[in-house]
Amino acid sequence: MNKFCPECGKLESKSQPLVNGLCRNCFLKNNPILERHKELKIVICPDCKSYLHQNKWHPKLSTNQELNLKEIISKIIPEKLKLQQEAKINSLDIIIEKSDDINPKKINIKLILNGVIQNLKSKGEYPLEVVKEESLCNLCKKKNSSYYEAKIQIRPKNEKMLGLIKDCLERENRAIISKEEGSKFGYDLYLTDKSALSRIISEVKKAFNIEVKISNTLYGRKDGKEVFRTTALLRLKE
Repeated sequence: MNKFCPECGKLESKSQPLVNGLCRNCFLKNNPILERHKELKIVICPDCKSYLHQNKWHPKLSTNQELNLKEIISKIIPEKLKLQQEAKINSLDIIIEKSDDINPKKINIKLILNGVIQNLKSKGEYPLEVVKEESLCNLCKKKNSSYYEAKIQIRPKNEKMLGLIKDCLERENRAIISKEEGSKFGYDLYLTDKSALSRIISEVKKAFNIEVKISNTLYGRKDGKEVFRTTALLRLKE
């Protein structure tokens, strides 16, 4: 005598055996791939759109604001999910539906999961709520202050060199221009992080015939060590 599903009455067959006493449809209906999830919260810098993950700031994932938000959520959400036992995710998609009109910090999304559970293909769509918070990242905090570790002096004025340096800084994603000064002699750029300085100089040397002069000035002490500010003079050769 063939067994049958106690929920829908479907008979078991060789090609469609019962799974944990249920037919495939009823098993999947009672065992969605997602069991539960932790609180979903993202922190984004309002200035540069970078995001905080595992106590570390990461660069934005897209220049498009909505796509950046979607990519950030997709990046951090897997670790927040608790799946059914023996379930595995093959693909994940996020649809941003709308923000809460009363609380704009709350974003309504649809989470679409494709995977397998007990060797059965499973697809689930789950309406979830994501809390979005804004906080200035460490670089932007420095940018909004007078803090700087290095100064680049461009002599004389050269718009192409200025643009190249700014493009290089954008790619490096480590240093931000906290202040820019211009005069009839050239440009002075104040950088929040001097670690990008050598790469910038290398890039400029490839594009321009320049003379480079480096000088260091004692700024203070940190953790018992002397801290220096670096000035790089980039002068175009005639």
